[in-house]
Amino acid sequence: MKTIMTVSLLLFIIGNIGALDTESYQFVDYLLSIESPGAPRLFEDGVIFTAPSSYRHVGIAFAHEGFSTVYWFRRLMTPDPDAKPQKKGVSYRDSGILFHAYTPPAEVVELEYRLVIEGLWTLDPANPRYRIDSAGLSRSVVLIPVTQKTPSTSDVQSGSQVQVRR
Repeated sequence: MKTIMTVSLLLFIIGNIGALDTESYQFVDYLLSIESPGAPRLFEDGVIFTAPSSYRHVGIAFAHEGFSTVYWFRRLMTPDPDAKPQKKGVSYRDSGILFHAYTPPAEVVELEYRLVIEGLWTLDPANPRYRIDSAGLSRSVVLIPVTQKTPSTSDVQSGSQVQVRR
């Protein structure tokens, strides 16, 4: 029964997330390990934003996109171990968390964003980092760590000489 519940939950979450490597069990496990909403969390090459599910509608927009697209958070549902077994499947309960997973473009090292909570544009109340732009608008900020690309043999240009030490 636990196996069916876990597989159903994984398929439900994987089918409803549009960022990061959603087919990664590590991502799903990490998402399910979040106990409460809080500051943005870095995971692999992306960022997971969270908010309390007591809000009905939470969205996020990014400065590098000119705040032109609002991405709406999704409710994180978990299997309900206290529910009576049903013939048609697993019962789920609200985890208390809304989330959005986002993979920023490679050139972005400081991700500036604003939240839309219940229709009002605001700073992320869980993120203490923010910046005020030249127009006086406050933006929440997440620092994206720069990852070093490991050189491979495909990075060497043809005709280049490679020295080998003995």
